Amino acid sequence: MRVHWCLSLALLGGPLSSASAAQAVVAAEGVAATPQPSPLPTFVSRGPDGDVTVRAHALPEPIVVDGRLDEPLYERLAPYDAFVQYEPQAGQPATEKTETWIMFDDSHVYIAARLFDSEPSRRVANEMRHDSSALINNEHLIVVLDTFRDRRNGFMFLVNPLGGSLEESFVDERTATRDWNPVWQVKTSSFDAGWTLEMAIPFKSLRYGPQPEQVWGINVSRFVRWKNERQYMSQVPAGLGAVAVFRVSSAATLVGLETPPPGRNLEIKPYAIGRLTTDRVSRPPLSNDADGDIGADVKYAITRSLTLDATINTDFAQVEEDEQQVNLTRFNLFVPEKREFFLEGQGIFSFGTVGNLGPDMPILFFSRRIGLEAGRPVPIVAG
Repeated sequence: MRVHWCLSLALLGGPLSSASAAQAVVAAEGVAATPQPSPLPTFVSRGPDGDVTVRAHALPEPIVVDGRLDEPLYERLAPYDAFVQYEPQAGQPATEKTETWIMFDDSHVYIAARLFDSEPSRRVANEMRHDSSALINNEHLIVVLDTFRDRRNGFMFLVNPLGGSLEESFVDERTATRDWNPVWQVKTSSFDAGWTLEMAIPFKSLRYGPQPEQVWGINVSRFVRWKNERQYMSQVPAGLGAVAVFRVSSAATLVGLETPPPGRNLEIKPYAIGRLTTDRVSRPPLSNDADGDIGADVKYAITRSLTLDATINTDFAQVEEDEQQVNLTRFNLFVPEKREFFLEGQGIFSFGTVGNLGPDMPILFFSRRIGLEAGRPVPIVAG
């Protein structure tokens, strides 16, 4: 019997993903950091070139994330509502009003929005499956955060009026992965003239610099599906297509944010399985024959750009199962990797397309063959 050993050193790893991979490369190449803006605006200001600076407001206590925007703070704090169109008329004011608030407390960053709709009955929202590609064709709001302000990498959070959501991390303003699944919370609600949402993202779910006072990049995009209007908080150059939402080099500057010290992000997932068998007719007969196994997955962020992933005697039983496919061709099916151990830093090997590699793109590292031999599983002792 063959046994596979795996060794994976996640250099330049991201937010327990690949999102900060290029960040370390930027520092190594000596790319100048974005200058921090001077005095904090009341909420929002625009520079002579149209650059948007947004202030995050500190909260004395956490808000109740219910999507209803009925707290007094939404009357006290002025929202940002000067959204501009990306499509169909690039650069023109949005035809459907959108109001957004950015807030934070000791443990979360909050984004709230009130989305007005002149014809709510025409709203398109029919998907609630998490990470479903169909969410992109629904009415939705997207929040993009560039937590290192490197203008290349970040995190994207999407929600539709039904509360359906997906999240991605991306590098180089294009290569995104939905294998990043952080802890966050979002709730939506409807009113006569539109819909509202509140999202709470724990600081522990993000990667950012060590300084307590942060300057991030942020952009908010809304898609009004029934009129095919896409609007942005900070204008994005036209003609970018599907990668426009990842254009963090055109994002607004988020100031006034104070964060807790970044944690080490230690994550341990142990498992134990057992079996008790009784078979009187077998030869030899079995009576209360006990069998079992234990193992664990460990993830530890040693530094901001170095992540240790370890797996010991794992059977990957908790991994989401593959989608069933019917193959009537002579070519092998492509089955994407879903095992967390092999997903860390995977974006380093992806290039050329958005999300999953296209049919004509070479795959530099195809980890799905690890643990298989001629179609049969091979135990993985450790990695």
